Amino acid sequence: MEVPLGFGGATVAVGDHIAHFYRGDAEMFSVLGPYIAEGLRRGERCAVIASPDAADRFRAWLDSHSLDAAEAESNGRLFLHPGEANRQDMQALFNRVVKDSLDAGYQTVRLAGDGGWALAGRTSVAEMLRWEALYDQVADGWPIIALCQFDLTRFGGDTVMDALRSHPLCIMGQVLVHNTLHQDPADLLAELAARA
Repeated sequence: MEVPLGFGGATVAVGDHIAHFYRGDAEMFSVLGPYIAEGLRRGERCAVIASPDAADRFRAWLDSHSLDAAEAESNGRLFLHPGEANRQDMQALFNRVVKDSLDAGYQTVRLAGDGGWALAGRTSVAEMLRWEALYDQVADGWPIIALCQFDLTRFGGDTVMDALRSHPLCIMGQVLVHNTLHQDPADLLAELAARA
């Protein structure tokens, strides 16, 4: 079943893992905002992993677009979290979000993660990249659409390339494209481990 992303007429399947590379809040919110707003309108559970300051800016964006962030959080439709320190704890967090969402009757979870959480002291960039590479293996069968965002002004070229290689789909501007640089998760994990 194809699900609208909320911008540019793009649709994805539940289970898809998407990267968005952006510069600054305006570009970040041009994708993140409509993506989450569409999920809230569709009655989906929306979970955003972001540093506390990014989460506050996102709440303000929602409020400025006539979506009550506080109400969405209080009724459980919107879940904001700063992320976990390692991939095992991230997997446990996602397992809990999925279980809680299914138990509450949600059919789909719209997940968004801003790579900046790795720069906020919660984890390392290397650990974030291992999580991104592992995600496709651990998320198999989860009713999640995952959007991962990376600010090009904050991450170096090597990190951007590794993030790109861990996502089968990418958003360029507001266009969804199949990523020909996507690498098998097991191979990418092995390469990242060899570099450590």
